[in-house]
Amino acid sequence: MKEALSKALGQDVKRLDLLQQGQIGSIYIASVVDQRYVVKHSEETEKLAIEARMLEDLYEAKIRVPRVIISKGPFLVLEQIETIAQDKSAQEVEAAKLLSRLHSVTNENRMYGYYYDTTIGPFTQKNEQTQYNWTLFLGQMRIMPMARHCYDMGKLPKQVVDRLEALCRDLYKRIDIRTISPSLLHGDVWSGNVLFEREGACLIDPAIYYGDKEMELAFILLFGTFGETFFNTYREHHPLSDDFYESKVPLYQIYPILVHVALYGGSYLAELEGILKRLKI
Repeated sequence: MKEALSKALGQDVKRLDLLQQGQIGSIYIASVVDQRYVVKHSEETEKLAIEARMLEDLYEAKIRVPRVIISKGPFLVLEQIETIAQDKSAQEVEAAKLLSRLHSVTNENRMYGYYYDTTIGPFTQKNEQTQYNWTLFLGQMRIMPMARHCYDMGKLPKQVVDRLEALCRDLYKRIDIRTISPSLLHGDVWSGNVLFEREGACLIDPAIYYGDKEMELAFILLFGTFGETFFNTYREHHPLSDDFYESKVPLYQIYPILVHVALYGGSYLAELEGILKRLKI
């Protein structure tokens, strides 16, 4: 692998150390003469290429992400982020500033989804450029495809799929789409995907698309990524909608829970059942 990577980089890789096992392949630290890179290696080359494209789009939007060094075949080589120790409160302030800037990015077409299909973990996120109705997009492009995938994997009972289908038919009754406009979302903001360097926060492993910015916030609450300091800082830039906690949080947590049902099953199915009961579905 060192030889193949050296050839792809056009530099002699002196050392290659396994960092961790990712969801579609292995992640390494590669050392060249005076530089270190993060290297993702996978036979799922199309997904690596999509990740590179998402990172480049975020970079062009002036959102701090690792620079893409090369994306070639089974290799995605990225800038290594030099992280620093920082107290939790300072981290939350920096994360809120970065996500506020991200959520201020919209598109000229006022559409939901994205210009190409993106990914979340090992799964494809289907996007259509013709979706201008947020509740239709959420139901047809996010919740139901992942619910059917979970069912096909034997991880979701048919009666739960049917209940989700009934919910998606009536999403327009539960969400006032007149108050929503498309925001660029990272899509997977758990603590491992936000790094902190001297200059502030940096996002990795994106799952981008345009959606309601509060979808991102519901995800953050679901996994306890950030706490009160984050939300206080974020609200200075983007006030929360009146129905955020009551209506949007449970509705918007369904999709990420389904992703985790597909990945891990078990306790996430019980969590999904709890949300459906809360929504009286």
